[in-house]
Amino acid sequence: MYVNNVGSIDELMRERTGQTKQPGALGKDDFLKLLITQLKHQDPVNPVDDKEFIAQLAQFSSLEQMQNLNTNLTDMMLAQQKLSALGQAMQMIGREVELFTKDGENLFGKVTGVQFRNGWPEIIVNGKLYDFTEVVAIREGVKDDSAV
Repeated sequence: MYVNNVGSIDELMRERTGQTKQPGALGKDDFLKLLITQLKHQDPVNPVDDKEFIAQLAQFSSLEQMQNLNTNLTDMMLAQQKLSALGQAMQMIGREVELFTKDGENLFGKVTGVQFRNGWPEIIVNGKLYDFTEVVAIREGVKDDSAV
């Protein structure tokens, strides 16, 4: 059995999939800049009310915690998807599979290993790496349990 580059869950959770700031969306740094500008340029005769300032900070803190929670849940979901994909790919080791590749090639072969590329598992069939999602059929009863 050949398994290569199996990383830790921490590595999986640190990887991001293109999270970018939406155009026009304000982040926490933008909010703090606005708040500091508001404090610098407030009317000395009518300064910002302490209660209003504290309420804004509390709302900002709550919003930041919700954003952090959302990020953590997204990371956990991605890690779960990768672990599930790894489990599915490893179940194919020793089995005969039929693949339909992205290049339109239809081929058959025995899965001899699993390797990670770009954080996702790929199966080794006939000495080449393939995305395990390209598998269209798995032959029953061919798995050699002594190889595991």
